Amino acid sequence: MKIAFFSDTYLPNRDGVVTSILTLRKALEERGHEVFIFCSGSRQAKERNLDDHVFYYTSIPFKPYPNYKIAIFPFFSRRKIERLGIQLIHSHGIATTGWVAIWIAMSLNLPVLTTFHTLIPEAVHYVTKSDRMKGLIKKIAWDYIIFYLKHSNAVIVPSNIIKSILISHGLKKEIHVIPTGIDVNKFNPQVNGGLIRKLLGVEDEYLVLYLGRIVKEKNLDVLIRAAPKVLKKLPNCKFMIAGVGPAKKYYENMVIKNNVKDSFIIQGYIEEEKIASYYAASDVFVFPSKFETQGLTALEAMACGKPVVGADFLAIKEIVKNGYNGYLFNPDDPDDCAEKIVKTINERSIMGKNARKTALEYSIDKCINKLLTVYEKMIR
Repeated sequence: MKIAFFSDTYLPNRDGVVTSILTLRKALEERGHEVFIFCSGSRQAKERNLDDHVFYYTSIPFKPYPNYKIAIFPFFSRRKIERLGIQLIHSHGIATTGWVAIWIAMSLNLPVLTTFHTLIPEAVHYVTKSDRMKGLIKKIAWDYIIFYLKHSNAVIVPSNIIKSILISHGLKKEIHVIPTGIDVNKFNPQVNGGLIRKLLGVEDEYLVLYLGRIVKEKNLDVLIRAAPKVLKKLPNCKFMIAGVGPAKKYYENMVIKNNVKDSFIIQGYIEEEKIASYYAASDVFVFPSKFETQGLTALEAMACGKPVVGADFLAIKEIVKNGYNGYLFNPDDPDDCAEKIVKTINERSIMGKNARKTALEYSIDKCINKLLTVYEKMIR
């Protein structure tokens, strides 16, 4: 098969959507299929691109979150789609590249499906600080999303809860629940985190890790406010927030205000090849986000044999099972978060093994088989 991915975000960006695209592309190519990526990007990304299967389109930054860009002229991609002999279009975005995916599919009579990756309506704080306006913008965002998704032949979502939400907002489409899938060979319990622990200076401490985008919707406030309560019971505990994002300074200040600066390590960007070692270095992975459609990093941590303390909210509660592979907590309650972190650290040995079992159910092989079944059905 020859497949075209359309996306509003791609390398050098690093987020869940980009991870999903890279994972799917690699798995599909290993099965003998060919994947071409049409995406927004900066002029520098376009000039430095050496991948003949990736096509960047000059874009303008989305001011509230500059890492995201809106492609200006992706409409010229129609000729490339024809010339390449594309058989199916898979959209991963809902801005200009998403609409181009729909338009090209309709004009060339190609099947098109969309993966709904991100709960855009829950990120309205990037657009306005007014509570009154937030409600209005959220409604407009949902109306737009449903209108967009109605133009696809089928929709893919990474979890059952997101399928339910789309249906509740009026989407009447064929919806397939297919998680992205993770590389359970790359992320495994045999990865050695000893060197990372030594570099961080936490050889004799417990390490609680969050790894991902550092943005307000990830709800890291609750982790920072939970830290003093954890330290009362486990004084030799350290917390690490790793990643990049516009809220990094906000959380650095919050750590200082809560008098836990000495117990927190706020790390920047972690190179892809080192991520598994950071999971391995931790004792517990914490995921307080109220924004997740799947929670890839939580699954990667589980694949490394690490139990997860996660918010009892959206997709995370489909992954984390209390007392089995971690614990869920009320995402608005620091006391509950602290209690579950302590509990998980104390029970981490057996729960780590169960976490690995959970991750194996989300292996890329299992997920790509489901995706290919949908692809083949649509092409037929």
